[in-house]
Amino acid sequence: MRIGIDIPAKDEQGRILDAAGIMRRAKLVEDSGLDGIWNGDGSYNRGRYTEVDPLAWSLVAAAGTERIEVGLTVLQVPLREPVDLAQRLMTIHALTRGRFTCGVGAGSTERGAFEAVGVPFAERFSRFYAEMDTLRRLLAGEQVGPAYVPPWPEGLGGPRFVLGAWHSEVSLRRAASEYDGWMSSSGMTNLKVMAEGIKRYRDLGGARAMTTTCRVDLRAPGSRLDEDQAFNLVCGPEEAAERLGRVAELGYDDICLRFVDHRYQGPDLSNANYTAEDLEEIRSLFPKDPRPPYPGAPSGG
Repeated sequence: MRIGIDIPAKDEQGRILDAAGIMRRAKLVEDSGLDGIWNGDGSYNRGRYTEVDPLAWSLVAAAGTERIEVGLTVLQVPLREPVDLAQRLMTIHALTRGRFTCGVGAGSTERGAFEAVGVPFAERFSRFYAEMDTLRRLLAGEQVGPAYVPPWPEGLGGPRFVLGAWHSEVSLRRAASEYDGWMSSSGMTNLKVMAEGIKRYRDLGGARAMTTTCRVDLRAPGSRLDEDQAFNLVCGPEEAAERLGRVAELGYDDICLRFVDHRYQGPDLSNANYTAEDLEEIRSLFPKDPRPPYPGAPSGG
């Protein structure tokens, strides 16, 4: 099982990281031996823009690394104009030489985010699938109505798209047949639901299975993981290793971690920053996956 981790948006004082700060942290992740850098799409929160453009953030992180996968968990496609988004995705795909993977989805249940951009909340799923069709056609070099995005040779086809969704039959079937994988959220569900979801996905012929937003804090006081509790690694290293083993046994190909620190007393625990030692300890919890850091990586990737 490959292991990825996020990069915090801010430092311990609550200041937005500059490009050098993002690149420095990305390099720490790569040097630790972890397989990927993943960040969520927090562009809209309660109808308000937040500070970070996830695509720009991912590109800067990629610029600080050479080998590992860089991706999003997940881009809320209906909140964006598809022709402009196609150009941006083609660009980042070309500039990262194929290391970028884009988790995509219809968006959260936060109605205000849709109202902020004039998108009817009830139409989010129909718009998502229609806009993904437009995106893919544009990225393949097709003209869609009056829209045409001249493709870069290195960007033709765009990035890998992994469907971020819950466990509905429709979503799992689409993830298995139309996307490059399925992305669930362990941070919002429990091991039982995770087991049921991946079994159904595999039964439908699904390939890559990812679980994301798993909080990790190896310095937190130990606690029992209840059956109905959201999966996490907020525990000591020995227990964290056992929990990772359970996820791997379920058959997940990737787990994407969200670093938190219970000792950090600021307003947002996600601002906690890791050190090289923190990352090395996380890497040591579970054997290194012998596969390339992302599908399609060159030999020795």
